[in-house]
Amino acid sequence: MNLLLIRHGETVDNVAHRLAGVTDSALTPNGLLQAARLGAYLTSKRGENLTLTHIYSSDLQRAAKTAGAILEAQSAAIANGQKSLPAGDVLQLPDLREMNFGSQEGTPYRRAHSSLPDFENGRETTESMVARANRFLNQHLLPALVTVHMAPAASVVNVAIAVVSHGIFLQILRKQLMKHLRHLPDSRKVRWSNTGYFHLKFDPRTKWTDSRGLALWPYSIHGINVTTHLTGIKKIPAKDAAADGTQRRIDEFFKAGEGSAL
Repeated sequence: MNLLLIRHGETVDNVAHRLAGVTDSALTPNGLLQAARLGAYLTSKRGENLTLTHIYSSDLQRAAKTAGAILEAQSAAIANGQKSLPAGDVLQLPDLREMNFGSQEGTPYRRAHSSLPDFENGRETTESMVARANRFLNQHLLPALVTVHMAPAASVVNVAIAVVSHGIFLQILRKQLMKHLRHLPDSRKVRWSNTGYFHLKFDPRTKWTDSRGLALWPYSIHGINVTTHLTGIKKIPAKDAAADGTQRRIDEFFKAGEGSAL
């Protein structure tokens, strides 16, 4: 069984270098193309022809539309006879939203530094994001992992669960998830490109009946920031960009010492 933690496609605010945590930023044409390419890749032989039984996404449109493109590709594969299992619908959840930047929402990255503490500028704390991540894990993802892993089809079909969210929140979610597993990976940051994904592969031969068994289940990190599906893609120029069309990583603009929160 597989678990994919996926970042949304490119947005207008990504290209314009603006902070857009809970701002409902739209995908660019390039972002829509990235999402479509990812969906097609996951149903291909190169992408291991994964059958997604569960798809979770943030309820912000950039994540929801990326997840929708993945579901569309899964449905097309079923219609073409490539898959026999039905694709699960996308479950959109506010808990999977990006960090709330408070009064800095919409601020250009280069002006995002602030001498004010988080509680004064309204920026969401790491503790708040950890609480959201753990709520999602306990209410949704961990039970789904158990259900899918125990299903008979898990041993014969390359099944997967996908979570589509945002770059900073995915850092938090990954760290909290890893606390449930047998071995913690190294402490290097995992960065997500647009539609890049973190791929965990679990050993199907080990069975358990509840989420506590995750600590005993062998797994491997099959990919970090996988972007193979973007190879050869021709970038579509964004019409609403306040910069040169290139992107910089958000975490480049945080103060020293904040990296542990990303």
